Amino acid sequence: MLPRAVEEVERSGVSYIDEEGDLVTTLLDGRNCAFTCYGPGGVCLCALEGAYRRGETGWRKPSSCALYPVRLTEYPSFIAVNYHRWDICKSARAKGRREGIRLYEFLKEPLTERFGKDWYDELALACSEYLKSQDSEK
Repeated sequence: MLPRAVEEVERSGVSYIDEEGDLVTTLLDGRNCAFTCYGPGGVCLCALEGAYRRGETGWRKPSSCALYPVRLTEYPSFIAVNYHRWDICKSARAKGRREGIRLYEFLKEPLTERFGKDWYDELALACSEYLKSQDSEK
């Protein structure tokens, strides 16, 4: 973690309730998560997940972080899965377009962990059918 991030977490705590009522991690300058660190080429990484993958902790980053920029909202009879469009993800969106990677494909592992393989397979099929229908309308 960046030294400034460590100071912010010590001062403010690891999380807070945002304006939508969600528990979210502390941010630096209203943008980056305090647990952000940077890898080769300036790639944004999670310090918590990095520690887990190196075997330094048995605790993974929360599923809400793994799923971001998808946010889940639980209702009595269903869970809404919504895309949170935020400027901080602009370069990731551009890379996805350039490389032909759809958001649901990029998030396959955390979506499957959260909802199961059958759910993900249904999602992928629905997306595929939708994209085919869009192509045929052109």
